[in-house]
Amino acid sequence: MSITAAMPTAKERPRRTRTKRVSALPPIKLSQLPPSHIDLRDPLKAVLVCEDCETWVPITGMQSKVQKLVPHHTGKAHVAAALHCRSSNRRVDFDMTIPEWRHALTDAGTEASSRQATAVLPKAFSPQTDRTLRGRSVRGAVGRRAEWAAALYRVRVADQLRRAVPQGAHPTEGSDVPLDHLIPRQAAEQPAVGPLTCERCGATESSLASAVAAGWCRITRHSHCGRCAKRFPVWTRTSF
Repeated sequence: MSITAAMPTAKERPRRTRTKRVSALPPIKLSQLPPSHIDLRDPLKAVLVCEDCETWVPITGMQSKVQKLVPHHTGKAHVAAALHCRSSNRRVDFDMTIPEWRHALTDAGTEASSRQATAVLPKAFSPQTDRTLRGRSVRGAVGRRAEWAAALYRVRVADQLRRAVPQGAHPTEGSDVPLDHLIPRQAAEQPAVGPLTCERCGATESSLASAVAAGWCRITRHSHCGRCAKRFPVWTRTSF
């Protein structure tokens, strides 16, 4: 009966070792590692990610002169093969303080969060739109057809008013524009012919030309002489 030796597996990584061996590789500088690959929250149990096997490894000698990585295997304990990592006993150069590491970790977290895609939420309805949609659901199809019929009637009335053209010469362009509402305004804006009387002081002018030369103005559609017009703001005055 033959006995087969079991394949050795990786061992757990100790926190502290008493070996005086130091790796010949150059020391690891904390400032050259990403802040997320360092954990200094508990200085006596500091760990970092090994550059060779890319696994978390404790740092030994925190209270001594030399800090280095503990001897470790490249794989997970009791699962992977017992392969010795060449960065075992490698020195660690603490060229940054714990407050500097915390500050760098905060900056890295802020930068990473700004690169993450955020969910775009739909814009909320305004109160008026929400009431309109709720009203449509309450009224149903019959109520919506009645509203549409009323809207069509108002559209037909607007089309009839749009076709109305005032008496006289037809405009050369835009004959479809409703012009019936302009007739009273055009009549009111026509300058008076003949003698003019000041609405405030009662002064008169024989003609429109002489009134313009004397500085007369029209204020609220009433004629005012130049002396009385100065009592009103400039924006209310309308020259003839």
